[in-house]
Amino acid sequence: MIAVVKNNTEITPDWLTQALKQNNVISSSVSKVEIEPIGAGVGLMAELCRLKLTYAANETAPSTMIAKCAARNENLEVAKILDFYNRETNFYNNIGSDCPLKVPESYFGAVNQDTYDCVILMEDLGDVSPRDQLVGASKEEAFSAIGNIARMHAKWWQLVDNPRSAWMFPMMSPTEAVRLKELIYLPALEPALEKFSNFFSEEMKLLCRTVGRRYDEFWAESVTPVETFVHGDYRQDNMIYKNGSLDAIVMDWQISGRGYGIFDVTYFMCQSMGVALRREIESELLEFYVARLIEAGVKNYTLDQCWQDYKYMILGCLVYPITVCGTLDTANERGRALGEAMLERNLTAIDELGCQKLVL
Repeated sequence: MIAVVKNNTEITPDWLTQALKQNNVISSSVSKVEIEPIGAGVGLMAELCRLKLTYAANETAPSTMIAKCAARNENLEVAKILDFYNRETNFYNNIGSDCPLKVPESYFGAVNQDTYDCVILMEDLGDVSPRDQLVGASKEEAFSAIGNIARMHAKWWQLVDNPRSAWMFPMMSPTEAVRLKELIYLPALEPALEKFSNFFSEEMKLLCRTVGRRYDEFWAESVTPVETFVHGDYRQDNMIYKNGSLDAIVMDWQISGRGYGIFDVTYFMCQSMGVALRREIESELLEFYVARLIEAGVKNYTLDQCWQDYKYMILGCLVYPITVCGTLDTANERGRALGEAMLERNLTAIDELGCQKLVL
């Protein structure tokens, strides 16, 4: 069994040869590797570097790759609690090549279950940047994103509750809802209310606390119980658009698993779109999502169900801005700005759609 490297300093030509030969990516060997750290101070849950490889013989494998290793900061504990690294490696190793979304090609992925070290070798997309979630999606990007995720949801709609899908993390099960509530949401809530107090009216503070106490209701119990495979972190910062195309390459599958498709839709709409645009095209996007599901063969999901699920899931989505604002490192300027944007957009959607009536 190939050892899992702890960080990029342990990536050697010999290790790369073993890793790439395991999946028949190369037939000779790696004779030299140059390592270039990238994204310093940006990534929350992983360390990234670019590998420049020289092979001992002619190979069809690429001369550069991206290595993604476990985080070496306080966020590692969050990754362990939510099992981020197994979720992402399992995605690439099991269904990455079959996913209807554009995703980076993966050449090797493994997790050391004892130490929770992780490494994934994946396609180098070049010097590209994701869209900026602070700016928010354009109307065209929003329709493309929702149409694309509908195709993925339709592919695995009601096909994930079987032994072949046992590797999929049950991210929206009652058990996980309780874990999210007790280990993530509630510990972050009061610090978030204090650090970002100007975003919360007294009524909104009451709502957020009530959601915390009853979180399992909004995450796992109140949504139409039809499962599929979900991305889990479907937002602008995880999408790369190349050559002017609206068909984004979707990154970061650390929160993927078995769950309710409406989550990906809601999360994108209430946190990756500006308030004005969400307000303008919200109804159209939900209609578009349901129509794309039906076109792909889904027969048991109506627009009325979608709307009701969407309102409940807007409350469930609070776990993301509450966690960012209350527990993760927001010392850098962009980190705080992102937390503020996610919070403002989510809370405004709750207020405008009257989601308080579902809680208070």
